[in-house]
Amino acid sequence: MAYIVETQELNPIEQQLKSYYKKYPSRHLNLPCTQDLVQDILDASYTNSKSFAANKIGEHTFIGDDLDAAFVKHMRYTPAFWHQHDFFELLYVVNGKCTNTMFNQTISMKTGDICIIAPGVVHAVSSFSDEDILLNILIRKSTFEQSFLGLLEGDDILSDFFKRTFYQTAEIPYLLFHTGNDPHLHQYIDRAYTEYNRKNRYKKQMLNAILSEFFIALFRKHEQDIEVPNIRLNTAEENLMYILRYMQIHYTTITLKELSAFFNYSERQLQRIILKATGMTFKENIQKQKMIKAADLLLHSSLPISKICEQLGFQSFNNFRKIFFKHYQMTPTAYRNSNMKK
Repeated sequence: MAYIVETQELNPIEQQLKSYYKKYPSRHLNLPCTQDLVQDILDASYTNSKSFAANKIGEHTFIGDDLDAAFVKHMRYTPAFWHQHDFFELLYVVNGKCTNTMFNQTISMKTGDICIIAPGVVHAVSSFSDEDILLNILIRKSTFEQSFLGLLEGDDILSDFFKRTFYQTAEIPYLLFHTGNDPHLHQYIDRAYTEYNRKNRYKKQMLNAILSEFFIALFRKHEQDIEVPNIRLNTAEENLMYILRYMQIHYTTITLKELSAFFNYSERQLQRIILKATGMTFKENIQKQKMIKAADLLLHSSLPISKICEQLGFQSFNNFRKIFFKHYQMTPTAYRNSNMKK
């Protein structure tokens, strides 16, 4: 990742901030502080810092009108100040370490870690070492939804989890990926950073394409490496993604009892984990998945409704019909006929 790390030496502003940090250790600038304190320090270090230290940062502050994303290297020794923004932030530790504080949670990040922070989450980043190189990838909400959430089409249980993560931030304010310093992810980010710093035609389209590839690689290789706050599992080997993915794959036959036995949880524990992660109970998740598949089969196959009912694991046709009506406000027959007419 030569292009990003080639400027590892402190720039003049970082040198001034480091001097201030060394001169006034009692101010504990590595701990989250208020905007006023930060502004006094930044104003003394460089001009035009108002937008940088603003408590709420808008997309226009960093993301150009002609782009959907921006790449900003974190200024080392900047006081850790509370702030929030209306875009998605992907904090990537290129080298070294940092501390990221959100609400009452403090997470330690190391080389290769990637933290996705949703819009509106109040947080503060602490980086006070010459060795630290942090890259902030700032992405418009619409672009993030297309690049990341768009990958989950068909994985409805996982999709519900991620949507809940990114739009109900009080419950799960961030996702942390421990990538183990994956060189392939390095290459994607290096390509994107290089493209961002050049004046090429179709820069926006190229950046969006690289980011989409990056998210595919991240999710394909490191789905099992996601750390989810506020949801603690029995052992380090177990992962929430495994549970949700298992439900996704086996939704036609799985029961809560079988799932509990497979992952060695009590049914009550597992129900609590699933509800906290997705906002729905185990039963609601499974029923929703079945109804999505039922609607798809009604529209895109000639299977008799009785066969669809059987294929989705329902023992009773009346029960299937009742649940379908609850989801779509019409019977399976009416749903098929109305959409055929359209």
